[in-house]
Amino acid sequence: MAEKGAAIRLDADNRAFEALTPYFGAMCCEAASFCFEQNGHPVPTRAALSGCEAPHAHFHWSSPPVQATATYRDKDVAAENGAYAVAIAVLNHVHGYKVVERSAKGTGFDFWIGMAQGDLPFQSTMRLEVSGIFEGQSRVSSRLKSKLKQMAPSDGRGEGLAVVAEFGKPIVAVGKRKSPDGDA
Repeated sequence: MAEKGAAIRLDADNRAFEALTPYFGAMCCEAASFCFEQNGHPVPTRAALSGCEAPHAHFHWSSPPVQATATYRDKDVAAENGAYAVAIAVLNHVHGYKVVERSAKGTGFDFWIGMAQGDLPFQSTMRLEVSGIFEGQSRVSSRLKSKLKQMAPSDGRGEGLAVVAEFGKPIVAVGKRKSPDGDA
């Protein structure tokens, strides 16, 4: 795991996204860069982290192309896609998690994440639910609680994490969903 407060790159070359197609990873990173820039943040931008070992992260990105305004006109969708990139990158940077695969609709979570251990396949997989807020730090806490609760129907599948990325302040909040046997 990297040094606390070190740079987190938001681009498709980030190895945290390698199980996904390069196009999906790039689109999510581009959406995050759009959200950061639309909120007036420079490169790099320092974001507060809550629920993590590190108190903050520094995000680096490439400016999105001029077509980004037309592409991400719906800022809620841009924030959701950008939050995928931020959540995956932060969890990789701070805890060593990588995406294993996208979850099916109706499961109550967005991705399976895990840690590769040497030559072994991913071990200790867990659920990840993500939410993005374009601007509105006052909603972060309630959204995180809501996302943790949303994961309840899939509790039999193990522990889970929920991440809310808010691009206005910016803030990244992480919460843990306890496993059914009470661990976590």
